[in-house]
Amino acid sequence: MDERISERISEGLAREEAPELAGVPRLPSRLSLLRQIRRLETAARGCKASPSAVIGTALSKWCEADCQGLPNPGLPQSRKLSKTAELAVFVQSLRRLGFLEASYWLSSAYAMLADEGHRKQLAMFFTPPSLTRGLLDDIAAQGVDFGTQTFMDPACGGAAFLAPIALRMRDTLRSQGARPRAILEHVESHLYGTDLDATLCGLSAHFLRMALHSEIQAAAYFPEFKVHQANSLLELAAMAGQLDVVVCNPPYRKMTVDELVPLRAAYGDVIESQPNLYGLFIALCVRLLRDGGRAALVTPTSFLSGQHFSALRRYLARNSVVEHIGMVSDRLGVFIDVEQETALTVLRRAQRAGGETWADVSVVSPSGAYQSVGPSRLLDTGAVWPIPRAVTDVPLLKVAGASKFRLSDYGYRVRIGAFVWNRDKRPTFQCSRDVKHARCQTAVPLLWSGDISLAGDVQFEAAAAKPDEHRFVDLGDRQHPSMVTRPAVVLQRVTSNTQARRLVAAAVPEGLTEEYGGFVGENHLVILEATEETSPVLTPSQLAQLLAVPAVDRYFRCISGATNVSAFELSQLALPDPHHVKKLLAAGRSMIEAVHAVYGLANG
Repeated sequence: MDERISERISEGLAREEAPELAGVPRLPSRLSLLRQIRRLETAARGCKASPSAVIGTALSKWCEADCQGLPNPGLPQSRKLSKTAELAVFVQSLRRLGFLEASYWLSSAYAMLADEGHRKQLAMFFTPPSLTRGLLDDIAAQGVDFGTQTFMDPACGGAAFLAPIALRMRDTLRSQGARPRAILEHVESHLYGTDLDATLCGLSAHFLRMALHSEIQAAAYFPEFKVHQANSLLELAAMAGQLDVVVCNPPYRKMTVDELVPLRAAYGDVIESQPNLYGLFIALCVRLLRDGGRAALVTPTSFLSGQHFSALRRYLARNSVVEHIGMVSDRLGVFIDVEQETALTVLRRAQRAGGETWADVSVVSPSGAYQSVGPSRLLDTGAVWPIPRAVTDVPLLKVAGASKFRLSDYGYRVRIGAFVWNRDKRPTFQCSRDVKHARCQTAVPLLWSGDISLAGDVQFEAAAAKPDEHRFVDLGDRQHPSMVTRPAVVLQRVTSNTQARRLVAAAVPEGLTEEYGGFVGENHLVILEATEETSPVLTPSQLAQLLAVPAVDRYFRCISGATNVSAFELSQLALPDPHHVKKLLAAGRSMIEAVHAVYGLANG
């Protein structure tokens, strides 16, 4: 190797590595690896190397150093890129990581280097080894046998599950005295993987060879692992009901109408409105299982409560038993370049007549450690599945979840603000003076999410504080259906897990409606509007106070699988008897005292 390149490698590793502790070798940090991949991307552009060639070259160099004697991976390579310091630095970093950690980062590098459209189309986000380990430990505790049972991953990506399963198969068979050739033949016949991306299939197959390198050397046998390129949703019908275990981190993104056309015949029982791709994969995983077989899934949490997953929840309740749900405690840093709440779900295939069932729930740390929280009741009606996020949520769900009262019983309906600022072409005004100057008779106030203070007030100003703000919009008709003219409460629609409250609500001042005749909400605003049929049981101010009660907010967190406050989930929020609450307020009790008393919770 060129001496200058060698010096650059040493300098790069020294600069990027985590600090060395006494007696502990330094490993590349997450930030270091991300930076190395970005530099590798720049080098690849200079060498005109495709993402597949980058990965193929890195894989080949890694194997030359640590897994000699294996057949060529079969992926494209770039001789020019192989001579760069950027590639050498990255390969040396891979070699210093554990095998599963290194394979995760090489797969992730392919996703990061791929064309953005291709990456989004295939939704390439790979499971960190810590979560894989935790989930496989979980199914082992449920009785899965790595020495006898068949396994499949229908979205195998970079072998995030296939490689660790192969290692567990090897260790189990080794402990039983199996010879290297027998171990290889067992993995060949008991482990399957498919993926839509050809490069990822080649990568997965070679990772399996690397995982079993010592057996391959000892047996002088080169296995042909069953990893194939396929559209799993359409091409795996022959394997339905055949497998003992299916593991999967399915791709997740909204599906288009055209994509659904060839899938409706097979997945019509779980397709609802505009489904997410991962919901169909969950159904596929269940169908691949024999009776009593188990699926282990890494997915977003939205299937637990989202409106468009109602049909999937009914399907799961009637075709499986959800045995365990692990809620990952940290939504940041789980997947590269994506922020989401994640669930690790284990379910068992079983035909059921329906009704309720119970699932154990745990909180899972980013390191893959499980802490039991308690049981959760799951219904087969398509309603949300309330999942405790902490031990203290269990008694709350038990008593509050038994309530039959919802927002409609309080005399309110849920709406979403109709004004979309970057799409709506109707005239807007920065202040009331501009409205008067334009002699506009039909302009009304425009409320934004930012107008709601954490103190529970609507802070509407008739003049914009910033040049790009709009305080009024002309709908052309004061009877327009987007207008809110009745008493109302508004909530922030987009929230964060780090917020003290998920339900940030405030009553719309009566004076605003009296002065202007009503208002319009921007699209990031949720509106609870009093219905015309009945007078609301509680005033808007009282309802806003009720939503601010920690027990109510906490229950909503348990039925909300996303950071957005959705109309569907709000409509399913179990609330205390409104008339009982009203009586207690009239008797001088505080809102918290009234809610706790009606829910049946001990105060404090």
